[in-house]
Amino acid sequence: MIGSNTESRWGRSLRYGGLLVSTVLLAAACSGAATTAPSAAAPSAAAPSAVSPSVAAPSAAASSAAASAAAGVASCAPADITLVNMIRSLSNPYHAIWDAGGQAYAKSIGAQYKVLANEGDSQKQVSSAATLLAAGNPKCTILNVDPNASADAEALVKAAQEAGAYIVTQWNKPDDLHPWDGYDHWIAHISFDGVPAGKAISETLFKAMGGKGNIVAIQGILDNVPAIGRFNGLKAALAANSSVKMLDQQTANWDRKTAFTMMQTWLTKFPNQINGVWAANDDMALGALEALRSAGLAGKVPVVGVDATPDGLAAVAKGEMSATVASDAYWQGSAPFAMGVQVLTGKLTVASLSKEKREFYGKTTLITKDNVAQFQAPADPAKYAADWADPWARDQGPIKYGP
Repeated sequence: MIGSNTESRWGRSLRYGGLLVSTVLLAAACSGAATTAPSAAAPSAAAPSAVSPSVAAPSAAASSAAASAAAGVASCAPADITLVNMIRSLSNPYHAIWDAGGQAYAKSIGAQYKVLANEGDSQKQVSSAATLLAAGNPKCTILNVDPNASADAEALVKAAQEAGAYIVTQWNKPDDLHPWDGYDHWIAHISFDGVPAGKAISETLFKAMGGKGNIVAIQGILDNVPAIGRFNGLKAALAANSSVKMLDQQTANWDRKTAFTMMQTWLTKFPNQINGVWAANDDMALGALEALRSAGLAGKVPVVGVDATPDGLAAVAKGEMSATVASDAYWQGSAPFAMGVQVLTGKLTVASLSKEKREFYGKTTLITKDNVAQFQAPADPAKYAADWADPWARDQGPIKYGP
């Protein structure tokens, strides 16, 4: 099942409710009247002119903001908006690109920008959100979040909702939790269909193996939506190709070093038997590739992954990886902020969005040696202007749940 999560909403509430409440209270007590300073990556806002408020006439922007507030529409000036990317780790190449996209978008509109990395710690992710929202100006804050685990999404969404901030989630959430379930500050949830991605890289791998042989499979975090979907895609491809057998599968939790050690173990356990390596992301694929290189097998045993990281693309171009899949982390780190800015500047309301616009699949692309060159150039912010103007342009349809 894509995004399957068996923990009930009641169970999730018990698990995170106490943590969230205690963290919010502690953060509020410690923050006092402190404001949230922009990160070093954020552009500095221009200082206001020294005009006496007793004689200055209200600006057009102020009049518009007042009118919007009276009408119940959110209204924040770009310089007052704080954009916050909440990701796993900046040492992960995929999330580093996500961060770069966020920085570029913030700079393009003159907003403040922050990035919070949880290093795979769910409690750290939830508590850091609560601490952030207890300070500064949450009503002009937009969170763009990759929840560490599906069960974390509810606590993060509730924290934003209660503080008055806006939030977009990506990848992970429980199947039974939706933005339209009373959350008027949860703008959207974006995912990417892992089944066709997992199947496409599998078929490319099998072709590189000559249509037969043995593979090993490296999974991501087992309750993460992309890990589940991609592995289901592999299983579908195996069911359709009886000449390919899976010798073993293990999780490396999206980690390159763990995948390296795992591959070394497999090379010892299955000497001269492994004909291909399937990995649920590029970082793990690259870890496996390093183990193959140490054994003199790089380029001889095909490897596939997902995420289209710079190192993954280079390996595809070199012929050491057969395929990867791009979801465009630069877009993921930036376009959701454009959704929130449209809300905060009064261009639209969350209530006006259809269910499909609040929960949808983004676009993915299979990358092989035939087309890798077009994806290797550094991201150009100018090429994302259209996506930022219409952040729903890559909508590929509603998310599907079930088998």
